[in-house]
Amino acid sequence: MKIDGRLRVLGLGFCSSLLVSCDGGWAVTFAGPFPAQAADMAEFPARHRGVYTADDSTSSVCIGRTAVWVQELETQRHSRHEFDSLGFRLRADSTYLAGGKLHYLHQIGRDSVRDSWLRTDTIFTIGDSFGTGHLRRFQGRYYLSIYDGTAAHRVDMWDVERLEIKGRHLLRQRLGTDTLRLRALAPATVRYTRYDGTSYFQIAPGTPAETRRVGRYAGLWETTGDYERRY
Repeated sequence: MKIDGRLRVLGLGFCSSLLVSCDGGWAVTFAGPFPAQAADMAEFPARHRGVYTADDSTSSVCIGRTAVWVQELETQRHSRHEFDSLGFRLRADSTYLAGGKLHYLHQIGRDSVRDSWLRTDTIFTIGDSFGTGHLRRFQGRYYLSIYDGTAAHRVDMWDVERLEIKGRHLLRQRLGTDTLRLRALAPATVRYTRYDGTSYFQIAPGTPAETRRVGRYAGLWETTGDYERRY
């Protein structure tokens, strides 16, 4: 086990796949990047780049020039015996490296050890190649659209998330799975398909008016994270 010096910075820290109901029976996607009428942005404006941290300080959304990534503080408890058996001498500031990640150890009582480390996942990168997406701004919010290239149902599917930034406050949002609200949209906007036991609601606004309705419809978008800017 490799021992490192004192842990200097413990970044705090936020991904994304289809919104699937708890029984895995259905999902909500878009037919293309949203909104269709907006132009692609080459980068995030400098004024909104930074680190936004949740109230409990365990997760953060980090916005860079062309990417967004999430940081989560992971913790796990071990028995003191596990480390003693490895010949590891536990100190107040003990650390070790595993899988390229720095772990910080803190003794809890006489018999337990808390193991903490930072997990970082890039959830969005601007680009046209596979695995990257389209950044667009509409009604004061940023929309992050990523093509779902793994879809097996033979229709275009885009995973869309949006970021709402007001001052130092950031909300992370995506479409909810409330079928009553989805069905309240214009019939031509919501395409319903079923494939291999899964029901799909695919959003495809056909007019600028319906696009505005999708963006503004109260309750259609659910907040998945609430953050304040740290720096």
